[in-house]
Amino acid sequence: MATYLRGRRFAVRVGSDLSSKRAIDAGVAQGSKIGPILFNIYVNDIPSPRNCQTRICLFADDTAVMSTGESTKVIDYLNYYLEQLGKWLIMWKIKVNADKCQAVYFTRLRKVPDPPKLYRRAIKWSKETKYLGVTLDSRLTYDKHITNIHKKTRSAKARLYPLLGRNSKLSLKNKLLLYKNILRPMMTYASPVWGAAANSHIQKLESTQNLVARQITNRYILKDLRLTPVISHIKNLAAKFFHNVANHTNEAVKEIPTYDPSNTKKKKRPRTLLPDN
Repeated sequence: MATYLRGRRFAVRVGSDLSSKRAIDAGVAQGSKIGPILFNIYVNDIPSPRNCQTRICLFADDTAVMSTGESTKVIDYLNYYLEQLGKWLIMWKIKVNADKCQAVYFTRLRKVPDPPKLYRRAIKWSKETKYLGVTLDSRLTYDKHITNIHKKTRSAKARLYPLLGRNSKLSLKNKLLLYKNILRPMMTYASPVWGAAANSHIQKLESTQNLVARQITNRYILKDLRLTPVISHIKNLAAKFFHNVANHTNEAVKEIPTYDPSNTKKKKRPRTLLPDN
C-alpha cells in the first residue's frame, strides 16, 4: 500500500506547454480501481454534526450538509458545523471551492436569513440545486426536475426511433422491453421523492409515455400494450421504497420522518403516494 501511494508526481499541460513535475503530498490516484476505497478511508473521520438538526450526507465525493429547524436558529446550526468542517478540510489538505458550492433555503417564506459561510466566505442562496441527479428547487415543486427529465426522455426516444418506430423489425414485445428498461426508468428515477408533485407536472411524463405507445403501435391505446399510467408506476415504486425504509442501510433514509399522509397539509409529501391514500 505504501509503495502504491508514495513517490507519485504530477504535471499540468496547457496547450503544448507542460509544467515541471511536482510531488503529490495528499490524495489518491484518480481513476484507479482501489481509488474509491482509499478515498473512503481518507475521509472516514470527517466531522459528524453534534446536533440532531444537522446531518452530512456523502456519496463518493458528492457532499451535502442538511440542517433543519426554526428559521432563527437553523443558520446558526449550519454555520457551526461548516466551521468545524472547514478546519478539517484544511488539516487534511482537501480543497473545496466555496464559489462552486450551492446553498438552498427550502421554505415558503419570502424573507430568508443571511447565507451560510464556508472558510468565512458566504455561499449565496440559490433557487435550486442538483444533487445525485435530482433538481431540488427551494419550494420543492420539482417543476424544473420533471421538465428536465421530460426533455431528456424525449431526446432518448428520438435516438431510439430506429428501434421503436413503425418500420422497426423488432417485435412488439422487444419494443416494450426497450421502453420499460431504458425510457421509463429514465422518467421515474428517484420518483418516490418527487412523485407527489402537481398533476400538471406529472402530465408531462404521461404525454411522453403516450407518444411512445403511439410510436410503437401507431395507436393511442395504452391498455392494448398493458402499460399502466406513469403515476401508477410511480406509486408502485414508492410503495416498495417506503416498505423497505426501516431496513435500509443508509442512516439518513432510515430516519425519514413518518407522518399522517391523509392530513391535507401533507398532500404534497412523498408518503401521499402510498396506495392506501
